[in-house]
Amino acid sequence: MQARLYPWAIGIPMLILAAIQVILDFKGVKAKQSTDGAPPTPMDFQFTQEVEPAIAKKRAITMFAWLFGFFVAVLLVGFSIAIPLMMFTYMKFQGKESWVLSLVLTVIAFIFYYALFVRVLNLPFPEGLLLPWLGLNA
Repeated sequence: MQARLYPWAIGIPMLILAAIQVILDFKGVKAKQSTDGAPPTPMDFQFTQEVEPAIAKKRAITMFAWLFGFFVAVLLVGFSIAIPLMMFTYMKFQGKESWVLSLVLTVIAFIFYYALFVRVLNLPFPEGLLLPWLGLNA
């Protein structure tokens, strides 16, 4: 039963987004032109000549470190704790957002995650390695 829910969890949002794209195409909505004359891209990512290679390398290392940290957090404490922990720490320390905004958005994201994946879809997320080892598993 649970395996049949995965295509629905992915397929329904994709169908909605595809329908929105078709509607925008029929209405003739075009992508915004950039100010530097570059062609419009489906993402904001563009290679630039303005960023020095050393800075770009530092930014790439930082992003991979955050990604690796998330994987380690999932391994140690599981998804249910790692998701809000990662979101809060990233917004607070990397994004330099305020404490209030970081906490509020983390709580909203956790409520969405818990309601959708745990309550509605009833997807089993394994516990991390650390909590059972400490005897704190539920």
